[in-house]
Amino acid sequence: MSNILVVVTRYFGGVLLGTGGLVRAYSEATLKALENAEFVEKIIGYKVKIWIEYDSIEQIKYYASKSNFKITNIEYLENIEIIVEIAKDKLLDFTNNNSKIPLKILKYDILEEKYIDR
Repeated sequence: MSNILVVVTRYFGGVLLGTGGLVRAYSEATLKALENAEFVEKIIGYKVKIWIEYDSIEQIKYYASKSNFKITNIEYLENIEIIVEIAKDKLLDFTNNNSKIPLKILKYDILEEKYIDR
């Protein structure tokens, strides 16, 4: 874990616990919060816009489900415009059509580098 901040709020301002008691109380509150937390692993990836023809949509959806990348938006215009989030290490296979599934990507544009869910 990295970049963690824990805030413990006290509603009683007394000193009955003493310094050691306060440290134990804050530590226990922090441990309970971490035990109940949901951890999400993030990796570096890209938000990419791709353009495909209408007859390629099912191939892209199938490839997305098999390759663990996320389709975040689809717009049906003259061609289909799809926004995907894909891991950095899978981008070249996807955009260069090096997969076993023949993809008909007309063009693509990398919108941003970002952390994505693994």
